Amino acid sequence: MTKRIFAAINISNETKTKASEYIKNLKSEFSDLRVGWEKTEKLHLTLKFFGDIDDSDLQKLNEAAFETARQIPKFNLQTSATGVFPSQRKARVLWLGIKDETGTLQKLSEVFETNCAKHEFAKETRSFRAHLTIARLREPEKSKKLIEKHLETEIKPTRFEVSEIVIYESHLQKSGSIYTIVSNQKLKEN
Repeated sequence: MTKRIFAAINISNETKTKASEYIKNLKSEFSDLRVGWEKTEKLHLTLKFFGDIDDSDLQKLNEAAFETARQIPKFNLQTSATGVFPSQRKARVLWLGIKDETGTLQKLSEVFETNCAKHEFAKETRSFRAHLTIARLREPEKSKKLIEKHLETEIKPTRFEVSEIVIYESHLQKSGSIYTIVSNQKLKEN
């Protein structure tokens, strides 16, 4: 049996609240557009998306997360700018950026990627770009004003501690995906 799996970092409640307020403001201003707004409880920072993996491979993934957590101490991040994927002209995703002042998040990503490869998981082909997805545009061509407003917005940064790697299973539903924690590995103490 397979499960749809990704590894992530949870964000603080304060960061979720601030992001949620921002989403609520955009949502009310652009209520006429078809946009999949991210729910507050689902906001997270994705480390790596694995897609469908066999139950038998979950233990290997947990080992990779455990090995990574033993190597990286807890650290802080903060929200920074706004942005879109893949580009302003072809935007499909709105996101909030993450500022990694110490480079520890980048190191965590690299160590996790290496440990996953040791356990025979495919290496990521794209470079890691830390962000919080806040919306998916269903009609990008009709969303130009929303994209412009989002990119012109200066958000007030919020700091949060990164203390664990969380492995989630994503259950796809008609109403959107539901995330269930499979495991979590605490980062080492400073």
